[in-house]
Amino acid sequence: MDYVTEPQATASLDTADAAVSSAALRDEAGANELAEAARKVLKRLGNAGRAAATASYKVSHYDIPVAVAGGGALLFNARTRSLILLSDAEAKAYRALGPSAFSAGSVSDKLLLQALVSGGHVVGATVDELATVRSAYENGRAAKNALTLTIAPTMACNFGCGYCFQGAAKPTSKMTPEAQDAILAFVKARPDLKFLTVVWYGGEPLMGRDALYRLSDRLISYCDKRKINYSAGIVSNAWFLDAEVSSQLYSRRIKWAQVTVDGDRATHDKMRPLTSGHGTFDRIIENIGATLDETPLSIGIRINVGASNVEKASALLDSFAEAGFTKRGSFSVYFAPIEASTPESGSAFDEKLARADFNARVLELETKAQRLGLAGIRKAPGGFSGMCVAASNGGYVISGNGDVHKCWETTHDQSKRVGTIFEPDTLGESVNASLWQEWTPFDNDICSQCKILPMCGGHCAHRFIYGGPDQNALPCPSWKWNTAEYIFSRAKDLGVVRADQWMPEEASCVAMQAGARHSLESLQLAQLRVLDRVSVRHGRDIGHSALFEREPDRERSA
Repeated sequence: MDYVTEPQATASLDTADAAVSSAALRDEAGANELAEAARKVLKRLGNAGRAAATASYKVSHYDIPVAVAGGGALLFNARTRSLILLSDAEAKAYRALGPSAFSAGSVSDKLLLQALVSGGHVVGATVDELATVRSAYENGRAAKNALTLTIAPTMACNFGCGYCFQGAAKPTSKMTPEAQDAILAFVKARPDLKFLTVVWYGGEPLMGRDALYRLSDRLISYCDKRKINYSAGIVSNAWFLDAEVSSQLYSRRIKWAQVTVDGDRATHDKMRPLTSGHGTFDRIIENIGATLDETPLSIGIRINVGASNVEKASALLDSFAEAGFTKRGSFSVYFAPIEASTPESGSAFDEKLARADFNARVLELETKAQRLGLAGIRKAPGGFSGMCVAASNGGYVISGNGDVHKCWETTHDQSKRVGTIFEPDTLGESVNASLWQEWTPFDNDICSQCKILPMCGGHCAHRFIYGGPDQNALPCPSWKWNTAEYIFSRAKDLGVVRADQWMPEEASCVAMQAGARHSLESLQLAQLRVLDRVSVRHGRDIGHSALFEREPDRERSA
């Protein structure tokens, strides 16, 4: 077998130490080489190695096998991120283990058993893997010494994107000094704080850069004095992100910027114009080039993909490569679907591609981006991708007027705030706060039975909590739709399989190796479970329709 190791949940493996050709099984020297590699894996995993003494085993629920042409299979475990290639004989032996518990003595290939145990592909028969995953999730969610603040110095924006979650009516106010003082006081009130992460957001945050500069300076000074690790990034449309502004940001420890570009010049200018209607593409590209040339700031390009621009995304990748962005600095791209996440999402309702179509097209685009050096080798998420600021107990989104939210997609809607930064002691008491506190991916069957739950963690809590009847943005991530494709691609990138070994019938859109995907019905059922618990907590019925009534005082308990 070949060890194609990924970062583990409990340990890190060195691929160079563990990778051995399956041809090594054919001779004594090769067998010894493979045995030594297995021993190194077992040693690095510590407790996992000692599990070899367990009398009874079962195949991990989080194992995902992907057959390859010519026999054999790739075997990926979503909990440990272990990826190995099994020979045809090994794959048959693995499949013969079946869903029931089995004893160590029933497996004739002891080396195979050791490798399966070491990678978490086989676990003790009494191990409750779901409980283990849930414990890791809750521990990450409740981290007490870390705070993540998404701060919007203004929700104003100079762009008029048709699919914007805010809609066309954007405010023009900027963060007041009083709100900045309250944010600093909020940070100071956490004596056990060790890590502070700040993401600057809007609107367009650089329209409020005076507040951004001032508050950054104050937060950094405080963190340095208290030896608190401080890090920051910014989500910007890049209209103002020239070399001078980028230098100012980098001096304030803002190390990365996310910028959206949605196609070639004509397509982007149509989808992301100024509010005046004029185009924005040329200035954005100019600013990105200047930033890469003159600062160490990393630029991550988000390409929102919908019906009207999917055909232009490939040409955009070519233009990035021709501009030599990857040679001029730290530059990368990724893709996201255009979906209606709020009732104000405008053209997103018409732009949305069918999810199967989106994932098939994006898989092609991701492959091209990687070939052009615009994206790295595909890896499994290192943690729960659903552990965003909204799901984390230590995460808050603060708007310019001091309103506090849990998700940045609600910042335009005051009725969805969890409170105000001027009353920090009450942030956990509101109905909206209870909605986030009561939500968990472990209380619905689709998530709790999902094989990629240890990587996903529900992916998007907002879609469970505030998903309305007219919004069809479902939470399952691309990994759920392209499970086998991503596993095979990772193995191919590492040289373990060839492109011609891919079997079309393994495509996850049809084979669904990770399990059932969420539907609108399952999403609404999960939402009702949250509402039932919140109703009990607050002593009054809080129905689904109440989430969209925009009552200005809904945050107050009965």
